[in-house]
Amino acid sequence: MKRFILFIAIMLFAGNVFAKPDLGNYYDIEDVRLYKDHKKNDIYYITPSRPVLAKRSQSLPDASLEIYRYLGRKGTGDSGKFWVKGLLNIGILRDRGKQQVKKIKKAIVKIDKVRYPKLRSMPVSGTAGKLLFADTDLKWSQTSRWSGKRIRLPLDDVTSQVLWNAAEAGQTQVSIEMAETLIGVKKNKDGQWEDALVVFSSTLPVLLDMESHPSLFSKTDLGGNMVRGYTGIEIFCFDFLENLDENLYSKVVEVAIPTLGKPLIQTVTFRQDSDYRTRVKVKLSKDRDITYRIRITRVVLEGSSNIGPW
Repeated sequence: MKRFILFIAIMLFAGNVFAKPDLGNYYDIEDVRLYKDHKKNDIYYITPSRPVLAKRSQSLPDASLEIYRYLGRKGTGDSGKFWVKGLLNIGILRDRGKQQVKKIKKAIVKIDKVRYPKLRSMPVSGTAGKLLFADTDLKWSQTSRWSGKRIRLPLDDVTSQVLWNAAEAGQTQVSIEMAETLIGVKKNKDGQWEDALVVFSSTLPVLLDMESHPSLFSKTDLGGNMVRGYTGIEIFCFDFLENLDENLYSKVVEVAIPTLGKPLIQTVTFRQDSDYRTRVKVKLSKDRDITYRIRITRVVLEGSSNIGPW
């Protein structure tokens, strides 16, 4: 009995292994490409849905531009230093509605006379993506179907201003290109099945409409927000956005707030999946020119850490 059950399990596993898309046999239905299975006539592989721009609350498009400017101060030890950081945020959806799936199945029934067609996700061996703007491009890749939902592109001071001016003039040219490698089989000249690849490409244009959606665009002068008696400190970490260190797991920032006696220590931790900015609340009002000490600890993927000086 045990051998019989094991035999069935092996057969089921083998059936899944040998089920592959026939890259030379496909249909285009409802603007979606489907590949037929190379052996079973009731199995169809559906290609990834094309990316579309996501929506925020109140039906706002999920595309925003933030620019931060900062002039160093005596109290922070960087008096006279001026820097600008920009951040372009784009949210992406790749969902396929149930109604579209129903229409696809209905069309297959009509075309192939298959009573109960089975839809499966197309196997993907890798994804190469690119976000394009002027002379700037952000590239990423992974050895699977792209599952991300947000792209964050850090911008330098020049690019930030160029993009801002273009958005003000309604002349933005931003697009996302995605190329996914689909895997399957094809018949060779001898009529034998052999492994094959095909690239599935898509492009998503992104309109940065400052006139219609001004709330999605912001310029913040951080120094201008720091007044005498301020009760909070904004902390920014661009390491993960700019991929400055591929081995970095987290960055821990400790802020020593001067008080009578022992300083009050506030700790903030940044990771790949956390926000790039946070605010440390100061319970006691302090003069902005009083020195606040900062210590940074780097934790790498292998588990070791490097604690910096105060």
